[in-house]
Amino acid sequence: MKTRFSFYPDLHIASLEAEAPHHQLKAHTLLQDPTQKQPSINAFLGARYSRSADSVVDIAKEVMNKGQDAAKRLESIFYGYGHKSVGDMADLFLCLENVPMITAMRLFNQNPVLAGQERSTRFQNFEKPEFIKLPSSVKNSKLKAEYEAIIHTHMKNYQDLLEPTRIALAQHFQIDENDKGQVGALTARTFDTVRYFLPMGLQTSLGFVMSARSWSDLISQLGASRYSIEQELGQLVHELLSTPDHSGSGYIPEADGLIRHTDSNYSRRESTQAVLKELSKEFTQEENILVSRKLDKNLQVKLGGNPTENLLRHYELLLHPLAAAKKIKSLQSTVTKIGEIIFDKHNQHRQLGQLGQSGAISLEGFADFGVLKDLNRHRSLERFVPIWNDNLNLEEELDRENTRCFFVCNYLHLPEFSGLKKEYEKRLAATYERIRAWHKAAVAEIGADLAHEYTTYLLPHAHATRYRFYGSIDDLQYTINLRSRNGGHIAYRSLAYSWLKKLAQADSFWISLLSKIPAVDPGSREQFIDRS
Repeated sequence: MKTRFSFYPDLHIASLEAEAPHHQLKAHTLLQDPTQKQPSINAFLGARYSRSADSVVDIAKEVMNKGQDAAKRLESIFYGYGHKSVGDMADLFLCLENVPMITAMRLFNQNPVLAGQERSTRFQNFEKPEFIKLPSSVKNSKLKAEYEAIIHTHMKNYQDLLEPTRIALAQHFQIDENDKGQVGALTARTFDTVRYFLPMGLQTSLGFVMSARSWSDLISQLGASRYSIEQELGQLVHELLSTPDHSGSGYIPEADGLIRHTDSNYSRRESTQAVLKELSKEFTQEENILVSRKLDKNLQVKLGGNPTENLLRHYELLLHPLAAAKKIKSLQSTVTKIGEIIFDKHNQHRQLGQLGQSGAISLEGFADFGVLKDLNRHRSLERFVPIWNDNLNLEEELDRENTRCFFVCNYLHLPEFSGLKKEYEKRLAATYERIRAWHKAAVAEIGADLAHEYTTYLLPHAHATRYRFYGSIDDLQYTINLRSRNGGHIAYRSLAYSWLKKLAQADSFWISLLSKIPAVDPGSREQFIDRS
């Protein structure tokens, strides 16, 4: 992959841009001090601090007054302290630009320790949308043309319904066009409603602050990703953070000595494939019953779940993402075999990731990508979203009636919007027919991995998919209090409130909170215009 480097010492920014015809990936590192390796110095001081009785002020004076190179000293003691503990003390700030929207979701999902922000869809200009294109290695012009045509159809639907949606919302909620506050609320709610058409292959940008250790782990995971774009993103980040002097520019990488163990880590993919092979004998497709109830009525709450049962449920949902849970008490011999596979592939250096995470209280149901994107930012919740895993059975994920593949915004469920809702549903259903056909053709033409990746880029924000969130009492009360209040997107507000109602049914402990929090009402004018 060819790259182009830029350094802006006056802005404290070093940048690396991929030169590729099918994407515009860029990585920028925002430097604390372009003249020295400040994060490495901080990590060195922290390492010395742990093995000294002196104040950090005295340790810093010793280092600075003697003119010692803290970064070199750090590397010399690196192995004595251990990579993880020292690498955690060097924070690096990167901005990743023009990544696919689903990649942004996956990055937030797999890095529970990051602090970051993604560009909001409310503030992007989609008149000339930029999206990830098929690579030049794909020679089938019809396949390329249909891929891009589906993307453009999503965007045409977005533009076509933007103004009708705004007019309908303004009329129903009696918006005073002379009131800037009400007009601002109307604009935000309109964007929130029509964003359901936006495809996952649209480009977005995000900024992350993580430790050198976490960046190393991310580079390792990206290198083993099923997504070709993510593999290239990993190369870009690695080159930017670890190249000592790019083209004699004077750029000083802040913690290149701590960007280590970045070889592609295939342990998760390999162990998952091996476990799924074992479980495919137990979890058959016949049990993949998408019950006739509406997807949004399938919310389940479980108190004090068994971690091994949760792990098996995660694997089951990769095989059969629409399946009701199978009783697993008869699988003890299989469980033993799965333990052997996992502990052969994973250790303190190669962890299992989201597959192995659970919590005291589980919430399982269906939500659209937009809702999951918003809730994905709550770092205290453990979460498993099958479609964000490389090993998902995408054929079964899409094996349902077109109208059951997606949700529309909660406002459209009000009786007054029935005509507009039908128009949204008609357009979305038609694109799912094309997405399914494109995926089948792509598997035959370009292989399962590339077909899987680019089919997910075609899925809209409206796509309804399974989630499992886990949390403690404190984690859940925080999220419910925050996300059910006025001001946010009506879809995640409604979901958070439905969690609370379900929790109160399962455990009387939650009844008091339910009585304190106002019911989320998509038809409420007061809630519609309140953006506090």
